[in-house]
Amino acid sequence: MQMLSHSTDAILATAIKDLVVYLRQWKTILTSLVMPGTYILVALLGSVAVGRNPVALVVEDRGEVAAQVSQAIVASDVFRVSRVDAQTAKALYNNLQVGAILTIPAGFSQAVLAHQSAPLLVVANNLNLDFMNDVRRSVPAAIGLYYGSLGAGSPLAITVDQRNLRPHDVDLFQYDVVPLITLLVTVCGLIASSAGTARELESLSIKEVLLAPASRLSILIGKVVAGWIATCGMGLLMFALGYALDWTRPEGVFLLTTLLAIALVSLFASVLGITLGCALRRVQSVNVLSTTGSVWLFFLAGGLGIIQFEPVFLRQIAAFDPLTYGTHMLQMSIFYRSFDRVGQDVAVLVGTVLVLFVLCLFAMRPSQVFKKGATA
Repeated sequence: MQMLSHSTDAILATAIKDLVVYLRQWKTILTSLVMPGTYILVALLGSVAVGRNPVALVVEDRGEVAAQVSQAIVASDVFRVSRVDAQTAKALYNNLQVGAILTIPAGFSQAVLAHQSAPLLVVANNLNLDFMNDVRRSVPAAIGLYYGSLGAGSPLAITVDQRNLRPHDVDLFQYDVVPLITLLVTVCGLIASSAGTARELESLSIKEVLLAPASRLSILIGKVVAGWIATCGMGLLMFALGYALDWTRPEGVFLLTTLLAIALVSLFASVLGITLGCALRRVQSVNVLSTTGSVWLFFLAGGLGIIQFEPVFLRQIAAFDPLTYGTHMLQMSIFYRSFDRVGQDVAVLVGTVLVLFVLCLFAMRPSQVFKKGATA
């Protein structure tokens, strides 16, 4: 019992000491937030750029068919439609305020009812393939939507019966927020834990810690706890911001699995940071590698894309990236309310943490530290 109390005191003392040192380094905290913040801005701008593009809709026909087709174009939910006259549409188009002009010409309804050719005029600025593909797909889809609304009276017998795998759609930016949470957690964990450990090894102040009447296991657990608290705090802050802005709102028990995923990714990042600190032993080296390494882990896990749709060799690489499993667990909990592969995700993250922890315990042996310290 006395030994347990002594170990607990050593863990708490080490954790408090490392936390105080980390909190005093406010520049390090700000540095760790710059890169994830930049990616969030990029994701926001990217989602706007590839989302619903602006188009002008000009309806010159007053018939019932023209009204139904124009409503179908708006209901397709692909564009941000501005219904204007021809002159205003041309001005918007010339000023690049809209990417296309969709015109339903006069006599359109009469031609349709007479079973004659009734062209829907499209003038498009083919500035990039993404936008043009939206135009090419959505205009015919809107026409098909109109014919589908006619029911049994439609001349088209072919209809689309779409059945979605998920209960609801997720906006592109919302989808990007989840991997950005894992990126933030990884960056903070690596920088916080690796810099502190490397600083102690570089200055050889770690010798005083290892010669103290406390076990290496207690000291290492204290360092992990300190890094985990600092890292998890950043992850929870990002999650709370997303929750307040309605980006990330898990419900019921999935709130617990979301918090578990953030906690596990934070633990992984903290232990990985300590491992890097023990391996490199130089503050400048670990700061550079922590930043670049977290970005590599982020993109190898799929980044802002969908890893399941990537080439086979990328999927095979992602299978060895722990962030792949942390991101998947967050996505299933936040967006889809699913326990899909949650056991596998937890097992991979916990297993990785245990392997890294053993490596840290080996690297912090006094014989290793004192030998390399004497060499330095």
